[in-house]
Amino acid sequence: MKNLMFLFVFISQSLFAQIQMETTNELIGSWEGAFIKSNSYQKIEVDFYERDGQLYGLQMMDEWNPTYWGFEVPVTVDSVGKITFGTGYGKTELVLDSENLEVVGQLVGLTPTIYMHLKKVAERPAPNYNIEEVAINSDGNKLYGHLHLPYVNPTNTVIIFVGGRGCGADETEHNLYAKFLRKYGIAVMTYQKRGTGKSTGECGSATIEDLAADLTAVKKYLDNRAEQFVKIGTLGVSAGGWTMIKAEENIDFDFMISIVGPSTSVKDQQTQSAMYGADFYGLNEPIRKELMTYTDLMLNAEPSTEVFTKMKNLLLLAEKNRWRILLEDTDIPSSVSAINDLWVRRHDYDPKDVLSNYDKPFLALYGEDDFIVPQKENIEALNTYFKGREDRMTAIMVHNAEHGMEMERKWINLGQDRSYWHFYRISPKVRIAIVDFLNKYNLKQ
Repeated sequence: MKNLMFLFVFISQSLFAQIQMETTNELIGSWEGAFIKSNSYQKIEVDFYERDGQLYGLQMMDEWNPTYWGFEVPVTVDSVGKITFGTGYGKTELVLDSENLEVVGQLVGLTPTIYMHLKKVAERPAPNYNIEEVAINSDGNKLYGHLHLPYVNPTNTVIIFVGGRGCGADETEHNLYAKFLRKYGIAVMTYQKRGTGKSTGECGSATIEDLAADLTAVKKYLDNRAEQFVKIGTLGVSAGGWTMIKAEENIDFDFMISIVGPSTSVKDQQTQSAMYGADFYGLNEPIRKELMTYTDLMLNAEPSTEVFTKMKNLLLLAEKNRWRILLEDTDIPSSVSAINDLWVRRHDYDPKDVLSNYDKPFLALYGEDDFIVPQKENIEALNTYFKGREDRMTAIMVHNAEHGMEMERKWINLGQDRSYWHFYRISPKVRIAIVDFLNKYNLKQ
């Protein structure tokens, strides 16, 4: 009897191990599909592969943040073939249909349910573009990045991507703006700002003059490339909009694209952002006054022990009254002398003069729900700057978009008992507007 029981257990374990192995082997490869909820879907691509005995999935979602191309997660296949891994929306549990090469399942613990469906596809073809790693000399530093060069119908246009505020290293090799624009034959130069990633130098003390000088060096590098680009433009995101406009003082760009890039001064933008941020978080009048007092000190106060003490006391109130969320770490001085080193002072700039004289194509996109770079004031400023040259400037307010051009996930009611689930994504208006702009000014040639 004991021998029969042992044999049963052995056969069962062997069977389960075989199911696990077969599922894992079939899963390895490329898959395409979607998250599905009610009347809506969101595309996703997943490549499954093994490394050091562990199964992984590389997830790619083009509708998410354009500078963040994808993420790798560990994948588990259990003894009955259940496939489990994390996604941007939470943990998913799937099963494999090995005959039809489809994977189906749902995310765990969500109501209403988000389903996931993937279909296996052929091995991805060789890329129709080249990504060249480059190193550019600038002011004694080395700027590292990648030049994306399309093979299919290449144009004579190249766009330099200029990242926003902060010292996080941009993912230059997999930048989704580059991935998108390559399809139209447009080359894209992406680089890591000084002191981030592989680039040398100091990011934490860099001024807008420093960053503009770096962008100027990148432009000169492209001027001397063997491709002999005819049109060299920029695409600046958020504070990268100020950087590219500042660089225009030193070197000519054939066009500029600003994605939530301020057209107002740093001081005006910071003040407006504080005011709209107070509205967004529902701060009452006394708490709003604390925020505005701190903002004014940050922007204008002469450094002194008295000012530093006042700022420290206000920061205690910021934690208590929940407006600390409206400040960046680089808005907080560590000492009296550090007040002059705050980001807003190192980057104090007003783009008015440059934009008032810029006579080449300029595209600006702003989010309707963006309190960081509010659309109303920025579009009004651009209309003033380009008065008499309206044919050179296009300013667009993007519906329901926040500062990253992201649109929140929520139910959309279309009336007459019709509704659908809107997945989180970057507004499609961004890509549509860029292509329309490139077409309008014959920049895809």
